Amino acid sequence: MGIPLSISSDLDLDLEDIIGQCIAILGIRGSGKSNTAGVIFEELLHNNYPLSIIDIDGEYFGLKEKYEVLVVGRGEGVEIEVDENCAQEIAQISMEKNIPIVVDLSGFLSEERTAFLQEYLSALWTLAGRLRHPYIIGIEEAHEFIPQGVKTELKELIARIALRGRKRGLGAIVISQRSAKVDKDVLSQAGMLFLHRVVHEVDMRVYSELLPWRKAETKEIITALSTGECVYLNGDSVIPIYVRERETFHAGFTPSLEVVITPELKQVSQAIIEAIEHAKLGKGKKTRIDQLEEQLDHLESEALKKDETIARLEGIARTLGYIKVEVPPPSYPDVQNISKAIVHSVEHPGGARSSAPGPSYSVRPVAVNGEHVSTAAPVGVIDIESSVTASPEQSIELPDAVERHIERIVGRVARKNILHRRILGFVIGHAPISYSVDQIAAWTNCARGVIDNDPPRDFLDMGLLVRERRSGKMHYHSNLKAFVAREFGLFQPDLALADLHRIKVILHARLVQLGEQ
Repeated sequence: MGIPLSISSDLDLDLEDIIGQCIAILGIRGSGKSNTAGVIFEELLHNNYPLSIIDIDGEYFGLKEKYEVLVVGRGEGVEIEVDENCAQEIAQISMEKNIPIVVDLSGFLSEERTAFLQEYLSALWTLAGRLRHPYIIGIEEAHEFIPQGVKTELKELIARIALRGRKRGLGAIVISQRSAKVDKDVLSQAGMLFLHRVVHEVDMRVYSELLPWRKAETKEIITALSTGECVYLNGDSVIPIYVRERETFHAGFTPSLEVVITPELKQVSQAIIEAIEHAKLGKGKKTRIDQLEEQLDHLESEALKKDETIARLEGIARTLGYIKVEVPPPSYPDVQNISKAIVHSVEHPGGARSSAPGPSYSVRPVAVNGEHVSTAAPVGVIDIESSVTASPEQSIELPDAVERHIERIVGRVARKNILHRRILGFVIGHAPISYSVDQIAAWTNCARGVIDNDPPRDFLDMGLLVRERRSGKMHYHSNLKAFVAREFGLFQPDLALADLHRIKVILHARLVQLGEQ
């Protein structure tokens, strides 16, 4: 036997068994799933096995209690803040210098997280093909990145690492509390599984497909598992085991009334810190001109945001100038008679009035989107333009946090190149129809080859657009509704469904406008 791993007294596991392996750790919260992952990471670090941990909730910085691990990203335990611009350099430093990395994504927006992981994991895949030495990637909440039934570039990349990384010495540890939501191809090809307790029927069905037992027997055994217990599955080997407790601080512990003190953490060497800081600047230090250009781009972006805010407020001010509300009489007029009176007034201005009972009406100019039109309003009751001129953006005030997030999204889109903005504006403006690259090229007056060679990847990664192949041709369609539901779902229940629709209307107008600039 080679180097033994101290995971469980019930299991003899060799370090050699881990190389190039796809490992799945599944189970509900509180079942011991995260502890099992932490124990495996501890054993790998103890044996100087190079790794990266994709940490969604900032739970793994506690490994620094015993091991020299570099934590990058944005979060509580982060030592160096990074973004996708230096992801490739960090991956190179980790793999070439055998530096274990925890990537804390807890402070990233969803599209920023996707962009960073695409760059980081692509770099690791390429480096593994060149260096060909053992390396493993742990991915927490894997169902968010390799979901069942959804196709994304990031999912294809992670699935490639999990299913084909063995030849490059590249392994993966996928960790999830919802096994039914993880891509079935990855789970079925995982060579090693640690199955903790689940309660959902759909998750139990996944276990039934993985384990060589009858469904009733599977359910009986799995539901009887206590915290820390799991079923270890490796080929024909099926063993119930109890995983030891972590030796390092577990930042993802379940809260209790006991006082928990974060222990003193080990710090990586200054040389590593300097190497990462250098990577943040790219492959060479930025010149003064580069720095000034970045500042100029930032100022232009801020100025654009302020101009948009001013234009929106001016629109609201113009609208308020035309709204006049007076207290109506106690008895409400009949709706059908009002409609008839309005039609009669428009068709016969200044002529005889309807003899139908109800209030009298007059024709007066009303401003709609900056233009004067004539409409009828009941004299002394309420001006009908108060409901005509108020747009969804102007009529209901959204929470400040939602407004800021809208501006943040629009600002991010505004910083992308004009070709990609034109594609985005066209596709969103003509939703829900799907358009081929040929059609988009014709409508936007762009060469097809340009779109093929430089597709709007940023907007695909953000989830604003979806690209799929149909009849041998690439097609694009808007995904704005799903994007709004994902990005602004965090603000619920303060936001109603009508508010989400209003946000969609606002973003639709703003993004189409950016495509026309």
